[in-house]
Amino acid sequence: NDDVVDEIHWLVETYGVEEIQFLDDNFFVSKPRIKSLLKVLAEKFPDCVFSVPAGTEVNALDHEVIDLLAKANFHKITLAIEAGDQDVQDALIDKDVKLDRLPEMVSYIRSRGMSTQGLFMIGFPDETRKEIENTVSFAKKMKESGLDHSNFYLVMPVPGTPIFDYCTKKGHLPVDYNPDKFQWT
Repeated sequence: NDDVVDEIHWLVETYGVEEIQFLDDNFFVSKPRIKSLLKVLAEKFPDCVFSVPAGTEVNALDHEVIDLLAKANFHKITLAIEAGDQDVQDALIDKDVKLDRLPEMVSYIRSRGMSTQGLFMIGFPDETRKEIENTVSFAKKMKESGLDHSNFYLVMPVPGTPIFDYCTKKGHLPVDYNPDKFQWT
């Protein structure tokens, strides 16, 4: 945490930075570390705003963490929901996200003055049209709970991930599949 705080201090003092975005897929992995960091950010940088645009691990959030995010001036919470179908969540996503807790969570985040964004993925291996429709319907339902934006992405089997291993084992990928050749913009 000290290195992070020192770097933010340098950016604020040297360049007058007013917003910091943590581009870290693992930002919320250690709950004790994140709680400590959020308390320091709130204390030392009251004039900065923060966000984690790559997405927040939904299970890392509880009321205490959400309250700390609000105190530290996080202005938007991006939720990596991924699939709006519980069967797809349980079978293909290794995050143990329980969709039924998300409406209350989004509502609570909004009550603390932060906007919300949901990240969804479609095209999981063996995902049915109905399961994709369930994800879209879930995103629409979440809008009623206060979700400000929904972004949809196609599943990309990346080497080293369980989805890639599953697709390779099932023969879903062409022999010349090379994600390094894809344009990511």
